[in-house]
Amino acid sequence: MKIFKKAILFGAATATIFLGTTAKQTAVAGTLNLGWNYATDPSYDSLGGSEYEIYGMAVKDDLATNTIWVAISANTPLMGINTGPYLEGMPVSNGNIGWGDLFFDFSGKGNYKAANDSNNLFGIRFAPNNDSKTPGTGVYSGVNATSVVTENAGWWNLHNHNSGLNKRTGLEARMGDLAWNDPYYSPYTNEASYYRPETHIPNVIASGNKVGDITMVNDAELVAAGLAFAALPARGSQTIGFKFDKSLVPVDSYVATLILECNNDAMALIGETEAVPEPSSILATLLGVGAIGTWRKRKQKLAV
Repeated sequence: MKIFKKAILFGAATATIFLGTTAKQTAVAGTLNLGWNYATDPSYDSLGGSEYEIYGMAVKDDLATNTIWVAISANTPLMGINTGPYLEGMPVSNGNIGWGDLFFDFSGKGNYKAANDSNNLFGIRFAPNNDSKTPGTGVYSGVNATSVVTENAGWWNLHNHNSGLNKRTGLEARMGDLAWNDPYYSPYTNEASYYRPETHIPNVIASGNKVGDITMVNDAELVAAGLAFAALPARGSQTIGFKFDKSLVPVDSYVATLILECNNDAMALIGETEAVPEPSSILATLLGVGAIGTWRKRKQKLAV
């Protein structure tokens, strides 16, 4: 699997950055605009109505503040969409369809199911009223995920979703940085059945250990942090943002997965976190810069 990402560079031409997938999943060869790593999703691949469309997601590894920022552009509100107990004749468990949880896979296993089966996912619950099995919002480690698609009048897995989209539009679905049938998501790219729950795509946390909290952030805070969703091909009516301490997750490459409770749309983003520079290395850099400045001044004096 080879992935190419487009960097959003303002005041310059759009550049393409190569991401080569290895056994460690990804080697990121560049940094996108102001530290934000963007993934865009087509504006035609939601099912069930435009209110379930996801347009893009961005993650910033902020070394200056030791913080991970996450922003989502979509039409689905943070608190989901009230549907009542049934939608098109199918049951909705709590009368609301909304967001699944966000999963970060640092495992290097190269497969979503393999990481999940070995409890190697990190999960972020950011929607307080969704069907997650956790006691509350926050960052969770050692996560095992489960599917709630049948509780939300949903599409069982990625194959099922793409088949529905293809029949209606003749088009193929995409998940941001990955195609719907990328091997990373096997076997959820194979035909599914309502009566075979093992074929349903996991989209919320079933169990895990809470390791920290998240802080919700507004549009102004995201813009101040350098976010520029306006530069994406399309933008949703809703912007959802939050941040958390980066010490809660590993320093490594990752695949991030976000799937609505109903699997009407889904999103993947490939990236990596970087180590925060040690104070000693920062001091050494500053001393080096100072030494160069002193050398230049002495050279200028000798040349007079």
